[in-house]
Amino acid sequence: MKTLAFSIALLTGAAHAALEPGDTAPEFRATAALAGKTVDVQLKDTLAKGPVVVYFYPAAFTAGCNLQAHAFAENLPRFTAAGVTVIGVSGDAIERLREFSADPETCAGRLAVASDADGRIAKAFDIALTETPAGRKTTKGQDIRHARAERTSFVVGRDGRIVATLGGLAPEANVDAALAAVQALAPPPLRTGAIPGVVAAGTPVVMLGDGFKGTEGPLALPDGSFVFTETQDARITRIAPDGRLSTHLRDTNGANGLGLTAAGEIVAVQVNDTRVGTLGAKAATLASGWSGKAFGRPNDLVVARDGSVYFTDSGRNANQPTLAGEVAPPAVYRVRPGLLERLAVDITRPNGIQLSPDERTLYVANTAGEHVLAYEVHADGSLGPRRDFAKLAGWRIDAPNGPSSGADGLAVDAQGRLYVASSAGIEVFDAAGQALGVIALPKPPQNLAFAGPDKKQLFIVGRGAAWRIDTLAQGYAGRAK
Repeated sequence: MKTLAFSIALLTGAAHAALEPGDTAPEFRATAALAGKTVDVQLKDTLAKGPVVVYFYPAAFTAGCNLQAHAFAENLPRFTAAGVTVIGVSGDAIERLREFSADPETCAGRLAVASDADGRIAKAFDIALTETPAGRKTTKGQDIRHARAERTSFVVGRDGRIVATLGGLAPEANVDAALAAVQALAPPPLRTGAIPGVVAAGTPVVMLGDGFKGTEGPLALPDGSFVFTETQDARITRIAPDGRLSTHLRDTNGANGLGLTAAGEIVAVQVNDTRVGTLGAKAATLASGWSGKAFGRPNDLVVARDGSVYFTDSGRNANQPTLAGEVAPPAVYRVRPGLLERLAVDITRPNGIQLSPDERTLYVANTAGEHVLAYEVHADGSLGPRRDFAKLAGWRIDAPNGPSSGADGLAVDAQGRLYVASSAGIEVFDAAGQALGVIALPKPPQNLAFAGPDKKQLFIVGRGAAWRIDTLAQGYAGRAK
């Protein structure tokens, strides 16, 4: 690994004076900022958790440093997935770094940046410092009076030795090089067993990121990318075909499950001010309650070909103190322009929801039950009687919060197979409800969707993480999800 890392350092044109791969990283402790607050960082303590990227940059709120901080912040979950912590270091005073650390266009509240006002940390890493010419200002019009460190990143292994030295690169390219170096250190991925027609034996479960602020609502977009919600952060995150992360939409009112209208608008169930509606420039509310009562916690949805939105309301959560008074009971609904219909109230905790490819069957995950439920969809969109469709391997009578299967998000493929995120992993059933197998994951999943080229990749989110699995099966192409 040392030879590989040393090659990376040479190819990227690292500054000749900087410490090199194989050198011991100098210990440091510094005052830093994270999400607008002052914190302490110490290399030794951070290394106890895993490898660390220490990146030096010239000055906060300058064009290149803004780009670099934003790229690190947006893709921080990819570093976290590799077990790596990122610490930025500059000569800026802590007051400016508090602002820099919270700005959504730079560190976005995700990245810790340390103050090295006297340059001692940069000097310990043999980083070149240059005086700032008089009159230089930040992009916010602030004077820059401190010495500027040469833009250089160090990947430090858990043993305290430098694995890669990365300099002489454009700001975003520096982030890409650091990510490549840390991914080379990551342990091999988990691999699947075989499920005939669904996934081949030994297929890697590729971790795309970890440490997200809640993970729900996976959805394929027409450009081949994939989005999901960070509900706790009121954000929708995009994963590009090359794996790069970016913020697709902010201020989502706690969007959870997502769908796509025929016009290409994202429609979401939203859990802060509980409602169902479109997001973005043409944001509009489709429904916000039933019979004069607010929804408890709208959870997931599926958009039918005729534009109808079927969605679940799981009921009030204990962590929703903003909801005052009585709320509507858990139920399954359908909403169309000007019309909201309550379709089912016979489910303890309705969660994930999905339509069969022919849209004649509506599936609902009952988190508190042993089975995925199914309803016949009549020609007018109403539902027939409830029936148990498939028995879940994730069912536990002695689960910590009471009997539960953990049943959450649902997906279907072109053959009509149903995929269920449960406490057991991804459970796969044929169109008759017969179990075909389970795909194990490092953490319990929450939701899933087919996306990627020809919809032959299964994207899964759960417990702050996101994964991708190449499949033999093809997702149903008649809807976005």
